[in-house]
Amino acid sequence: MNNVPLNIGEADWLKEDALVRIMNILNEGDACARIVGGTVRDALLNIYWNRSKKLGDLDIASTASPEDNMNRLEDEGIKVIPTGLKHGTITAVIDKKYFEITTLRKDVETDGRHAVVEYTDDWAEDARRRDFTINALYLDLDGTIHDPLGGFADLKAAKVRFIGDARDRIREDALRILRFFRFSSDIEVGGVDEAGMLACVELKEMIRDLSGERIWQELQKILRSKRVMQVVPVLAAIGILREILPLYDGYDRLLKFVKLEKKLKRKDPLARLSCLLPCDEGKIRDTAKSLKLANKERDALLKYASPYKQHDLTARTLRRVLYKYGKDVVIFNLIASREMDQKTLSYIENYKIPEPPFTGADLIAEGWSAGSEMGAELKRREADWIANDFEVRLH
Repeated sequence: MNNVPLNIGEADWLKEDALVRIMNILNEGDACARIVGGTVRDALLNIYWNRSKKLGDLDIASTASPEDNMNRLEDEGIKVIPTGLKHGTITAVIDKKYFEITTLRKDVETDGRHAVVEYTDDWAEDARRRDFTINALYLDLDGTIHDPLGGFADLKAAKVRFIGDARDRIREDALRILRFFRFSSDIEVGGVDEAGMLACVELKEMIRDLSGERIWQELQKILRSKRVMQVVPVLAAIGILREILPLYDGYDRLLKFVKLEKKLKRKDPLARLSCLLPCDEGKIRDTAKSLKLANKERDALLKYASPYKQHDLTARTLRRVLYKYGKDVVIFNLIASREMDQKTLSYIENYKIPEPPFTGADLIAEGWSAGSEMGAELKRREADWIANDFEVRLH
């Protein structure tokens, strides 16, 4: 394996007590454990490309069996969850921090997402079953990087490249099509790998067999990425966006919206998704169902598709629309209509939407009986309260 000459060993996160304790336990005797995957990739990108991406939960690869790792950790009083024991994975928890630990594996047989694997102590074998070379970098606690498949060269070139034959990797899991473009979009600097893109185009219909949850999980990361304005038009041109969003309705609105959103340092994936869909309730509901969106997410899309009538933008009218439509919808509309500035955004974000200072219980205490007349009185008082800029008039 090649040691990459990069000064990562002094990184503060490598010195955190919980990580040091876990790694010391997992490396006792003849066992060997290394940090792997997204944390290593992002840490190196942060250093090499001067980024500030927040590192997520740590994944650790180990030559020891999952049962051996579990016993080692539990003997030291560390909580262990057998999250994927039959796949070689356990999760250790220290100080509310989660460490996923997986025994090195090699594929014996693959069938879509479901592969028959066996444990190995060969780091290169473990690396070959991963998706992209930049995700097959291993890190020792002292900062030594192990690079069995040339991932660091790709990272330096800001290139996302499939491991081995791209078609084979995609046939193992079609979600890798979306991940290919997500990582290409996230890295920001390099161009899209041509061989990888051609394989994605060739096998794009496999996206139809993916679950909505998995598609949305990756799509929202693409929509949040810095290069979303470059990647979405590419996805549209090669037909992949239509596979992801069958009811896709053009990306011009998205480009305009993202340009304005960036000036305000915002990244709202649901708002951006809305810009790709037709303003049609039925089609929005179909898309929400297809992507398995939560009810709250679906309702937000529906509200984004029905813009309220714009008012003269005064503090008073702004408070009214915030009360009626909520912050997310108002922000979306003001950005889309180009009426948003940083001062207005700050006001909205810090504004606490009031709640009516009276309820049905208050009216009953006054002698009202529950029914339509009491309901009408509640609405009258609410309208009067809103008209008085959310203050109760004294009579």
